[in-house]
Amino acid sequence: MHFSQLFGKTLREAPSEAQLSSHQLLVRGGFVRGWQDGLFAYLPLGQAALQRLEARVQNRLAALGGQPLVVPAVYERDSAKMLLDLARREIDSYRQLPMVLYQIMDQKRANPSLRSGLLGAGEQRALDVNVFGSAELAANQSEVQGLIDGLFASCEVPVVWAEAGKARSAAFYGHPAGDHEVAQCTQCTYAAERSWATRRWEALPPEEELAVEEVATPGCNTIAALVEFLHIPASKTLKMVFCSVEGKVTCVAIRGDRTIDEAKLARALGTDRWYASLEQELEAVGAVGGYASPIGLDRKRVRVLGDPSLHVGSNFVSGANRPDTHLLNVNVPRDFEPDEWIDLARVEPGDPCPNCGGELEIQAAFSLAHHLAPQPCAPEIPVLDAEGRGQPLWWARWSVDLGGLLAAVVECHHDDHGILWPIACSPFDVHLVVLDGRKEPVAAQAESLLRDLCDRGLTVLYDDRDASAGVKFNDADLIGIPLRLTVSKRSAQEGVIEAKWRTQSDRLKLDPEGLDRELAHLCGD
Repeated sequence: MHFSQLFGKTLREAPSEAQLSSHQLLVRGGFVRGWQDGLFAYLPLGQAALQRLEARVQNRLAALGGQPLVVPAVYERDSAKMLLDLARREIDSYRQLPMVLYQIMDQKRANPSLRSGLLGAGEQRALDVNVFGSAELAANQSEVQGLIDGLFASCEVPVVWAEAGKARSAAFYGHPAGDHEVAQCTQCTYAAERSWATRRWEALPPEEELAVEEVATPGCNTIAALVEFLHIPASKTLKMVFCSVEGKVTCVAIRGDRTIDEAKLARALGTDRWYASLEQELEAVGAVGGYASPIGLDRKRVRVLGDPSLHVGSNFVSGANRPDTHLLNVNVPRDFEPDEWIDLARVEPGDPCPNCGGELEIQAAFSLAHHLAPQPCAPEIPVLDAEGRGQPLWWARWSVDLGGLLAAVVECHHDDHGILWPIACSPFDVHLVVLDGRKEPVAAQAESLLRDLCDRGLTVLYDDRDASAGVKFNDADLIGIPLRLTVSKRSAQEGVIEAKWRTQSDRLKLDPEGLDRELAHLCGD
């Protein structure tokens, strides 16, 4: 590609709305341009980078027998439903299995993060890989999983696969501006999106259960006030949270030193359209705000959920459902039994890992991929086995945000001058810079070198502009292609080529053998 004809120009300054380094550099380098509503236009340089990623996965999927298709859907969920409908129509025999189907498509993001550039773009370029097979799907799953992991590794982007739902996991790239939070053990491989994370509850030394007593607690309608008044730790109190969905009241009982995770609560309630119960709703079930307790509630009119933190401890302080009054020595299940036990506590830094007991740390992150573990298609899709019996068709799925991955590459690989593309995902292999290109010997050497590079199968960004060396070198550093080759009056006279790797400071003067040696680094896969 000739730089002089390239659509899109480099910029000295980043747009004011660009906060992340990847957003700033991809705009300044002429890769993308921001649009309204968090949408981005991919300019030719950006499209070249995307195509490099796409070609990489397509080649590897082809080696696994993957077949491309296009499903006309806008959102990821629509695409999955349509794909399953196609599978129901087209797959009917074990002889067709396993089947790997994939597509690369544009998907709208439900909740774009406008400050995050391509990592939160309103529309994402997504790779969608689906494997259909029998119940013995594990082997095919490991091959595709290895392919996805290899993509991240080749782009030199560190990710953590973490639990992100029932039978779902996600690849998270840790970043302070991330719109997700991941809980990860410091001692083992446990990792989960924070709203799906759990913790280990260690048993406390046994304590004799004392009789329930009433105590006056004037003005103690918060855990903090109660703790100060009674001189007890918050872990000896019970916290009651009342929430309603269309008038139906639910009481959540949790230990007083823990916080309810609202995402967990929404899953337990079956909706995120809940609200804090109104005063009249509390009165109807027998509760008093600030002094509530499951004891004495009208259990026919309220659902009581218990968090597992209640199992750790005894002789708790709970409200008495009367103003300015609490109950001492409340014990579960002696004094009340929840209708359901559901993990609702928000995991905090330092909590013990549920697997090994090591400390959990919480890290902000961006999600770059999702994986749906193998499971029977629902509704069931029958497939005839070798004996002619109907067996359920199993399905596994991966989705990778290629645009987000492109941005993550830049976040990981840049310096004060610009981008440092890894070879595997660079938009071009070589940035060929020509100085004094109007002089015939220079032009002849440049054209000869360009033909040689293309004959080797390398892709080249050819800077043939009539601009100063400083401008061209600054743009080369900004754009960040791995290898810069420079042809000039001096190189033409000496019969050498000047080379500089973007990640190194040294400039090399190469004869033909030296050039072969350096170019060989670009040809490996």
